[in-house]
Amino acid sequence: MLQLGNVRVPVCHGVTRRSFLEAGATGLAGLSLPTLLSLQSAGAVESQNAKIRNCITIFLVGSPGHLDTWDMKPEAPAEIRGKFKPISTSAPGVDICEHFPLMARMMDKVALIRSLHHKTGATHENGQRWMMTGHDFNADSMKPHCGSVISRVFGSRGMLPASIVLPGKIGNTGAGNLHGQAAGYLGSAHEPFFLNSDPARSDFKVSDLTPPVGQTEFRMNSRRNILKQLDDVQRRVETNSSLGRDTAYARAFNLLTSPEAKQAFNLAEEPDKLRDRYGRNTLGQSCLMARRLIERGSRMVNVNHFDTVFGISCWDMHADGGGLNNTYADYERLLCPQFDLAFTALIEDLEQRGMLQDTVVCVLSEMGRTPGLNPRGGRDHHPGAWTNFMAGGPIRGGQAIGSTDKTGSRPQNNPIEPPQILASIYHAMGIDLDTTMMPGPGNRPIRLVEAEPIDQLFG
Repeated sequence: MLQLGNVRVPVCHGVTRRSFLEAGATGLAGLSLPTLLSLQSAGAVESQNAKIRNCITIFLVGSPGHLDTWDMKPEAPAEIRGKFKPISTSAPGVDICEHFPLMARMMDKVALIRSLHHKTGATHENGQRWMMTGHDFNADSMKPHCGSVISRVFGSRGMLPASIVLPGKIGNTGAGNLHGQAAGYLGSAHEPFFLNSDPARSDFKVSDLTPPVGQTEFRMNSRRNILKQLDDVQRRVETNSSLGRDTAYARAFNLLTSPEAKQAFNLAEEPDKLRDRYGRNTLGQSCLMARRLIERGSRMVNVNHFDTVFGISCWDMHADGGGLNNTYADYERLLCPQFDLAFTALIEDLEQRGMLQDTVVCVLSEMGRTPGLNPRGGRDHHPGAWTNFMAGGPIRGGQAIGSTDKTGSRPQNNPIEPPQILASIYHAMGIDLDTTMMPGPGNRPIRLVEAEPIDQLFG
């Protein structure tokens, strides 16, 4: 039997999926499987009546302190408000941290959401699951990453996978490995494609785009022909799902053999001045690559800013003097300037290319940080309130949605929960949440997410 996601494929005796893939396409078992045509035939998606957009998410692993970035409280006591000062922006009445001067100039394009909160735990993983899937869950009830949902609904527009994660998946953040970046019950056919390489490195390359050692073009084409014969056998015994299998297998070969697919990952084609504008670091070059991938056919690209919180300078500012020793100095000297450069370059680049109206850009994190400074001058985990934001597509910028109380402890008005963010992303991409259903456990149709979009984003 061959198996791709939830599809089991009977084949001739002696040929197995394992032997085939190990021989000719090692490492590509998780590529996407577009099923837009089958969804359209079932009436789930009416693309002719909706403008289909793309999405780039930047996930700030570790979570910035909202009081130190996008929800500052200058009138609060010093132990609450922290060390940074607010500055005015191009959106009247919306102030942000002084260390985001470039973002302040384009705030008229950005919608801040200042009243996010959840109540299921203060670990990074709780928040990551919420923000990447719209659910919290355990290992027995895994929910699909939003990119996997997009893959299932739309597929890609070309040879690239519909959902790609840069530069790699989230690793150890302290409380297990359920981060919400898997396809869950949608199956391996919709697993995001993880780059697993740093695009800022001088020796950068995508390992899965290199055929295994010893695999010549002749041998790859031979395996393509073998696969076609296996599919012909399958069609004679079963007609269901043949389109999906053909598409997934073809994409695996296309990524290995297509110059166009490989070209999408080639940042050397970009002018040095533009690469400098994004920032010559992992975040900046990942954001630039995200634009290239969307431009060339991917539907959703997720950029993870960091893959862990231990032993590095990141947003997790506990100031503990050990493996979590991030402080205000890290924010001021590295994190805020790095983000300010990359995010604004992405928005500017998309706009100049005429892509911003068709691309939703979301900056997400898993929680906020405590309103009071800890004894070491850092901030600890706080899922009771935080700020994320969106731009591009149909998003109405120049506003702050919701607010927190005077210490930033909890939402004061318009409390918003993570599923509403996911619902807003899907809506902004052109999906009708009332008519588009997913095949849930046991093939029962279920809603993409149990929430409604945030109306003010689209007003």
